[in-house]
Amino acid sequence: MDGSVRPFSLFVVKIQSRCNLACTYCYMYEHADQSWRTRPVAMSDEVVEGLAARIGEHAAAHRLPAVGVVLHGGEPLLAGGPRIRWIADRLRAALPPATRLELHLQTNGVLLAGTDGEQLCRTLLETGVKVGVSLDGDRAANDRHRVHHNGASSFREVVAGVERLGSPRYRRAFSGLLCTIDPRNDPVESYQTLAGLDPPRIDYLLPHANWDTPPSRPERGGTAPYADWLIAVHRRWSADGQRLPIRVFDSIRSALAGGESLKEALGTEPCDLAVVETDGSIELADSLKTAYDGAPRTGFHVLEHSFDEAAAHPGFALREAGAAGLCQTCRRCPVVEICGGGLYAHRYSKDNGFDNPSVHCADLLKVITYMTETETSRPAAAITGTPAAHEMSGACFDDLAAGFGDVAAVRQLAAAQESINRGLLHQVFTVSRERGEFSRRPWQAIDALERRDPEALRKALIHPFLRVWALRYLDATPESADQEYLRAAIADRRDRSRLVADGLTVTLDDVDPCRDCYGKPLVGRLEPAAVAAWRRMFAEAWHLIVTEYPGYAPAIGAGLSTIVPLAPRPGTQTSATARQAFGAIAVALPDTADDLALLIIHEFQHVKLGALMDMFDLYDPTSPLTFPVPWRPPEDERPPGAALQGLYAHAAVADVWRTRWLREAATEPERSKAGAQYATWRRAVARVAHTLTVSGVLTDLGERLVARVAESTHR
Repeated sequence: MDGSVRPFSLFVVKIQSRCNLACTYCYMYEHADQSWRTRPVAMSDEVVEGLAARIGEHAAAHRLPAVGVVLHGGEPLLAGGPRIRWIADRLRAALPPATRLELHLQTNGVLLAGTDGEQLCRTLLETGVKVGVSLDGDRAANDRHRVHHNGASSFREVVAGVERLGSPRYRRAFSGLLCTIDPRNDPVESYQTLAGLDPPRIDYLLPHANWDTPPSRPERGGTAPYADWLIAVHRRWSADGQRLPIRVFDSIRSALAGGESLKEALGTEPCDLAVVETDGSIELADSLKTAYDGAPRTGFHVLEHSFDEAAAHPGFALREAGAAGLCQTCRRCPVVEICGGGLYAHRYSKDNGFDNPSVHCADLLKVITYMTETETSRPAAAITGTPAAHEMSGACFDDLAAGFGDVAAVRQLAAAQESINRGLLHQVFTVSRERGEFSRRPWQAIDALERRDPEALRKALIHPFLRVWALRYLDATPESADQEYLRAAIADRRDRSRLVADGLTVTLDDVDPCRDCYGKPLVGRLEPAAVAAWRRMFAEAWHLIVTEYPGYAPAIGAGLSTIVPLAPRPGTQTSATARQAFGAIAVALPDTADDLALLIIHEFQHVKLGALMDMFDLYDPTSPLTFPVPWRPPEDERPPGAALQGLYAHAAVADVWRTRWLREAATEPERSKAGAQYATWRRAVARVAHTLTVSGVLTDLGERLVARVAESTHR
């Protein structure tokens, strides 16, 4: 390996050299280089195998952590799903284990709408291909250049293909839309059409041109019509909240902040891209086909040469010069570090070769200057990145510590949960943009609800499973990739049954996909008779809580929003909570209202303490200590947080049995059972409270809480 060679990390692979559209600006068919005419229609098995081996060899030699491959054409989908799958398999098999394949495909989208569209989308999803679709805006804008060979419109087919690819089933394969600018098209209309298709990203391209064949400029379009077009889009995009990622604006913003730009046209980073044609030829960037015949040619071939050999070609080496390889005009320009001289092919003239500024120089200068002066970046207006600080009065803390808590205390817990969820959603917003998975619609829904009803948004942001979903999304759990969950979560959940009793309304949730966070078997959609049984027993249980356990009723009434029905297990009672699901408990419907009341009280204790732990440090989270607890088998010792949770919940269990023991209407067997249970749980709570107190693992607030719990069991 030649240590002076800069390795390639991105390969544009022409698996097809023909196209089913006749786009008038296409650099491959409509410009100076016409080499496509003598090349194979499709890449052969031999060339694919040779290419895969060369990429694997290159990745191993340079220890590349990732390699990007863009399947290109022509129209690459003409290869068909089975062929694309086979090529993807060959590429992956040839890479060393430590190298990740990032597979992309750029298409005109027509075939995604055809009879084989479902099969193609399924193949692209299953093979991990990220798909970009070319579309220039509304029908008039798109059909100005992007038409069939007979001149017929392609717009409806492309839109149908985009809608199929962007549907929840296939959206993970969708990387965005690519639009080539024509200043004759209405910029806002084009932007709104593209944004209305909810792509993860929009990429705007300046049309390929050079000093010998300059870009078209409207007669009254001024000196920088492409910049004016982009500025109009930027203003509309800013009015929309700058939610939808737009690569050209993100590139300029990144470079202005001192980071790397995101595309070759806007930045001075050396080029690490190689093109492989259908015949196996290794070439320079495709855009050079617009300069002169043979401009991208290197003379290297994947069946005869390594990519290290190709990387030494003067065409690649020259472009590694960065700013030093620019003309004098560019080197003196105040924005050269941002635009990098523009796309290399756009600098060409017969007189000076590539020793010129970009033919789009005036446009680049104007749009960069505009963004330098005006650019502000913000996520969805309702979502901020830093959770607000929350405090709680000593009286509220002590009331919660004793096992109870009033409406004010629970509202403080809920406010902290809202802040946590806002912070998580800000992370989702940022990460979805970084991953190219952004969906515009949920953030629009959030902003719309914020404007229409801020209080409704606050309630929506403590949806019990919103935090569960957000954490799964950030962990890249595949089933949580669809951001439509977010839009559904803030909507009025009218598809759920309601439990209503004496002023308390609770959602009986047998639908939400994130309700599986409890780790226990769920029931499917409940039949009407089962819902009716839940309603009857819940009304009885809530009446018992209000009349016999009134200390717990205010907190439950203010904070319990959801019950998830679990599958019953014969002979045992089943219930659960999840730390990330504030306001929700999971219960298998027991035999009696007494039992349901106990389960609700028990599980909501966990909800309260989990939220309190989100606000305050009650123990040392780094402690390796574990503790035996009577409510678990002897071998299942619990870490400090879990021991505290069990202590807090079982103090309430003891209190419930104490109340039953003192019931005047209880029979002797009922009173005897209740007394025994009360004594058992009272001793258990006292023992664990003592163990935690002397362990040294509790903070001052933790000791304060445990002391209040212990006091509550001696009433």
